[in-house]
Amino acid sequence: MAGGTRRAELALLFGSLAMALVLAEAGVRILGSGGRAPGYAPIHTGRRDRQPINALGYRDLDRVQPKPPGVRRVVCVGDSFTWGVGVLWDDAWPQRIERALSRSRGERWEAVNLAEPGMNTVQEASRLESEGFGYGPDVVVVGFVLNDSEDEDAAEARRAADWAEEQHRVPGAFEALVDRSALVRLVRTRVEATIENRQRISGYRSMYLDSYKGWIAAKAALQAMGGMCRAHGVPLVVVIFPLFANPLDAGYPFAELHARVASAAEQAGAKVLDLLPRYRNVDWRLLVVDGTNDEHPSELAQRIAAQAIARGVDELVPRAVSPTHPSPAPASARP
Repeated sequence: MAGGTRRAELALLFGSLAMALVLAEAGVRILGSGGRAPGYAPIHTGRRDRQPINALGYRDLDRVQPKPPGVRRVVCVGDSFTWGVGVLWDDAWPQRIERALSRSRGERWEAVNLAEPGMNTVQEASRLESEGFGYGPDVVVVGFVLNDSEDEDAAEARRAADWAEEQHRVPGAFEALVDRSALVRLVRTRVEATIENRQRISGYRSMYLDSYKGWIAAKAALQAMGGMCRAHGVPLVVVIFPLFANPLDAGYPFAELHARVASAAEQAGAKVLDLLPRYRNVDWRLLVVDGTNDEHPSELAQRIAAQAIARGVDELVPRAVSPTHPSPAPASARP
C-alpha cells in the first residue's frame, strides 16, 4: 500500500511538473509572438542604400578642394558609427549636422565625412593628417567608440570573432530537436547572454588598462590630432558614443571608460561631448538598428547625436557673419 502511495505521489509530482512545463512553453510562445519592439525599423545599407559613394570611396558627396568661398566645413573622422552603418546617408549624424548648422546659422555648411567602418583612433589620426586638412575645415569632429582603442590582440576582438564563429556553427541532431522548444531557447539565450555580457564588459575594460598598448596608441593619436588642429588653427571636438546594447541608466558598465577617454581628449586640447547623458533612460532597443543582431545607432540615436554635436560646434566656431536676416536653409534641409 505504501509503495502504491509513493508511486502515486511521484506520478502526481511528475504530472504537475510536466503540466507546468507545458504551461510555461505555451506562455513563452504567446508572449514571444508580439514581434519586434516598437521603434525604428532596420535599414540594410547595401547596394543603392549605401549611396552616395564619392570618387574617393567615402560615403559622401564629392567635395572640392580648396574650400569654396563662403563655405564652412566640418571634417568628420570615425568608424562605422560615423559612416552610418544601418541607416540611410541622410540619417547619419554628419549629414544631419550639415543641415542643422546651415539652417540655424544662416551659413552654407558642408560635413566632409572621411569615416570608414573598422577604423581605430590611430588610423583616424593618419587620415586626418593625410587628407582632412586639404578640405579647409573650420572644425574637426572625431566620433569615438569604445572599441577604437583595440588592436589585433584585443580581448574584445577575440570575443567578437568567437561570437561570429558560434553564429555559423551547425547544431547536432539532439540539440536541434531540443531547440524547437521556445522555453529551452529562452533559458539558453538568457544564460548565454549573461555569460556574453560579462565577457564583453571584461573585454572592453581590458582595452583601457594603462599598460594596454592599444590604449597607449589611442591616447598618442588623440594628442597628435590635437597638435595638428592647433597648428592649423582649427578646433577639435571628440564625441564619445556609448555602447548601445546596454541599459543606458545608472547601471551602464562603461561610464568609467568614457571618463578615461574624455580625460585623454581634454589633455589633447579637444572639446569633449560625451553623449551618454543624452541617451539616459531611453530604451536601448530604440537606439540600435536591429536589436542584438546589429548594435549600430539607429536613426533615432543618430538624430540625438547630431543635435548635441551641432550645438557643440555652433558654440565653438565663431560665426563668419551675423546677418540680421539669416538666409533660409536649402529646400532639401530637414532636421
